[in-house]
Amino acid sequence: MDFLRNKEVRLQIMLCIGVTVIGSVLSYFFCMKFYWVTFLTGCAITAISLIFTYRRYMKISSLSQDIDRLLHGEESIRFDDYGEGELAVLENEISKMTLRLLVQSGQLQKDKKYLADSLADISHQLKTPLTSLEILNAALSQEGIDFEQQSSLLHEQLLLLSRMEWLIDVLLKLSRLDAGTIKFENKSFPVEKLVQQATAPFDIMLDIKNIKMDISDIEEIQLYGDIKWLAEALSNVVKNCIESTPDGGQVKISAEENAMYVKLCVIDSGTGIAEEDIPHLFERFYRGKNSGKNGAGIGLALAKAIITQQNGRIIAENIMPCGAKFTIFFDRGVA
Repeated sequence: MDFLRNKEVRLQIMLCIGVTVIGSVLSYFFCMKFYWVTFLTGCAITAISLIFTYRRYMKISSLSQDIDRLLHGEESIRFDDYGEGELAVLENEISKMTLRLLVQSGQLQKDKKYLADSLADISHQLKTPLTSLEILNAALSQEGIDFEQQSSLLHEQLLLLSRMEWLIDVLLKLSRLDAGTIKFENKSFPVEKLVQQATAPFDIMLDIKNIKMDISDIEEIQLYGDIKWLAEALSNVVKNCIESTPDGGQVKISAEENAMYVKLCVIDSGTGIAEEDIPHLFERFYRGKNSGKNGAGIGLALAKAIITQQNGRIIAENIMPCGAKFTIFFDRGVA
């Protein structure tokens, strides 16, 4: 019997028997009439002690088995079945530890799946331009290619390399945001300056597509935050709108404030966003139905990550008669 193999239990039995024998011997020599009372009392106390010890031993054994099942993957253990008693504190702490371990285990599984999916997406995003570069290099190595064809192929290579550079840069920024290694500034700056910094890189693209950039409806508003990173976020939203706008269209940026918040709106005259895409628009590597062929699905994810970490929020919606609208809110005095 496992119970009797426990050296502490054997020591307890020996002590109880020893006390009973000593008490009985003393009673026999000093007061014979109390001999049997002493002997039977000692036996009763020994039996009661063993019963309570056995019950405690079985509780600890059951608790040990539950923990063992938990370590082997079972998640339906109920520690509250043990009730009250001198082991209640230990059981309560083990229950708390178990719940925390289960939560952490679930989160680790989600993180593992997310990492695997992200690596697969990154691999796919980089593999596509690399394959195109191999094809272009093979075409450039052919004999008899004229200067005009060569220039065209080299231009395509440059565009692919630029796209890969942008993709890697965005991924590095996202990883830094996730790791919490970026320290944002919290300085005051005019919203007009933010819009100018965010739209400046797209001047050539706007000219090529003959798209009008309307920033006339911007009030003189001061905003608190890190202008460099907010310009990065806003530029990704503007880039998405420009890519969605047909030639000859318009992208409008407006800003207004009230006692509660500062609001920036970016509106395009494109085809809008598919309704089923709106809930997933800011997810990493998500490419909606109307995404361009060069879309990677991470620009808007980066924008949301930056805005969120500077105490803002961004939403997307469609507007009538056509086009998409991105609205960014910064709570007054918090951004």
